[in-house]
Amino acid sequence: MKNAGSDFEIEDDSKILQINSPREALSGPYIVVFKNMEERWAIVAFEWEGNPRLGIRWFWDGSGNPVSCGHGTWLVIPPSLSKNILSGLPIDHVFSSKIDAFLCGNITGEQLKNDRADLINLT
Repeated sequence: MKNAGSDFEIEDDSKILQINSPREALSGPYIVVFKNMEERWAIVAFEWEGNPRLGIRWFWDGSGNPVSCGHGTWLVIPPSLSKNILSGLPIDHVFSSKIDAFLCGNITGEQLKNDRADLINLT
């Protein structure tokens, strides 16, 4: 996705989930975990080289960050930082528990996506 900078429609989760680069190592992304509209960054859940991970990118300037060959990509958050980042986000405990289950390998990315849809429908 070339236009992933300041003109990117960060309000639309479906557009955020279209960023799937680098494709050879990425499955998903499955859900938007959190986004900061003011600072224009988002965290998503995906699989990186077959392992559950969180990824982050910033949607500012011409292409955002990170970028590779002019295309928006995700910065993979190391597992040792994931729980600290997750605990620092202002998200619902039930939702956070589902993400933690994904990161621990207890549920798949598809299950996480379905569980997230179920949680949204309950509210």
